[in-house]
Amino acid sequence: MTEIEQALLKQVASLTQERDLLQAQVEQSREAYDQLMFKMKEMLRHRFGSKSERYIDPDNPQQSFDDLFDDDPQDEAQDLEEDSVNDVVDINAYRRRKKAKKAFSDHLPRKEIIVPVSDHDKTCTCGCQKKVIRHERHERLHYVPPVFEVHVELREVVACIRGCAGQMATAEKPKHILPKARFTESVLAHIIVSKIDDRQPFYHLEKQFEKRSGVTFSRQTMAKSAIDCAEELQPLFNLMKDHIIGYDIGALDATTFQVLNEPGRLPTTKSYAYCFRGGPPGKESILYEYNCESHKTFVRDWFEGFSGYLHCDADPFFKFLFESDSIQASFCSAHSRRKYEPIAKAASGNGIAKQAMRYYRKLYRIENRAKREEMSAEQRYALRQEHSAPLLKEIKQWLDQVYPTVLPKSPVGKALFYTIKNWDEFCTFLKDGRLEIDNNLTEQEIKPFVIARKNFMFSQSVAGAKALCLHFSLIRTAKKHDLDPYHYYTEILKRIPHCESVADYEALLPWNIELVKVGCVEKAA
Repeated sequence: MTEIEQALLKQVASLTQERDLLQAQVEQSREAYDQLMFKMKEMLRHRFGSKSERYIDPDNPQQSFDDLFDDDPQDEAQDLEEDSVNDVVDINAYRRRKKAKKAFSDHLPRKEIIVPVSDHDKTCTCGCQKKVIRHERHERLHYVPPVFEVHVELREVVACIRGCAGQMATAEKPKHILPKARFTESVLAHIIVSKIDDRQPFYHLEKQFEKRSGVTFSRQTMAKSAIDCAEELQPLFNLMKDHIIGYDIGALDATTFQVLNEPGRLPTTKSYAYCFRGGPPGKESILYEYNCESHKTFVRDWFEGFSGYLHCDADPFFKFLFESDSIQASFCSAHSRRKYEPIAKAASGNGIAKQAMRYYRKLYRIENRAKREEMSAEQRYALRQEHSAPLLKEIKQWLDQVYPTVLPKSPVGKALFYTIKNWDEFCTFLKDGRLEIDNNLTEQEIKPFVIARKNFMFSQSVAGAKALCLHFSLIRTAKKHDLDPYHYYTEILKRIPHCESVADYEALLPWNIELVKVGCVEKAA
């Protein structure tokens, strides 16, 4: 080989190396560009766009007739139960249901107001007086503003009329959850429920008490009262936790929470509020608990003694729980779907993310069918084995095929990696018909906490954060069992000072206490 040929070969090798380097730089620049474009579109959507995760395939926007009855998994539930079907109208290729107005609850008190006819209409043309034969009935809801009154406790003092020494006696003080408080349990229940369920910060309540009722209650007094009574209610929380740990299906999720005065931490440091769901049918509980550090240790200790399936996402806080064979993970498919949805909306062409969304739509159609037909756990298990299992097998083959073709650090590459890495846990719901395909039920219970947090924003102290979570637990569990939170809280605040045994506390749990359901008049146990 001549020197010229050797020089040419070296030059070709150098150019080839330079070309490969440039191609690698182009790929890196393209990947960086795609990531920046994706982040920009996400920020624009977060700032100006819709927050809905509903996805309509742009390549196939026209749904079939059957699809009209298949809800998207992230759609807000329509309150169909609030309206009864009155009539059905037939139009071309569709049957539209007309809805009748729902009657007011039978348990609401009713006051009859007789509306007489005019004097002119009481006399017949023949001259005789007409008689009332019936009434045209129409119901209107009436509102009476709250009434504040002062209860004056007069404790009897008795003595012997003959003046015998040592025979004077005074009636015992009634037991109250806050003995030194200047208000009754009904006021305390109103304060707590307004804060938790009505999302009213204490400074709003302070102004309402003063301006609307002329009553002075400082926000400091309200906060201290809510914290002080939490300790007395803790046994109820502990009993509900026992029911969650004793059942074989549970769920958890977490959201950030800020506490200003936390020892050893800056006021801007974020902590977490955890939501736990579980318990056997008829005794379901929804519990919240505050934690600021050592999250892995906290979650491990919380589920000590639990054995069964656990709904959650693939957060590192939770994964170590499944190192034991006693707990099996059932990861949330909605989290996996959520990674493809913004990519599919932002992408042009028939991309991988769009295909993933089509697969998820098919999976959720099966789940929606089970809910629509109100299938039992056994029926839902059989349905999934027949339809969901083959579909998941097809999806896994597709994932293994397309993943090597994408850039690992690209948005779609990260989404595919997340799905493949946790694939077995995403398929756990096939093993038991009682399991859900996702953890959306827990996320729905986290949402009230998040919305309320936007109003009160933070807790001043750790004690306040813990009390807040405890009150959230009791109120959300009461609502889960269709109890009115104000009536429930008033009753347990009155009865908790008299509890002396576990059975006494058990009687105050939402599924044991005898109260009329939501929207009804209070009925003491």
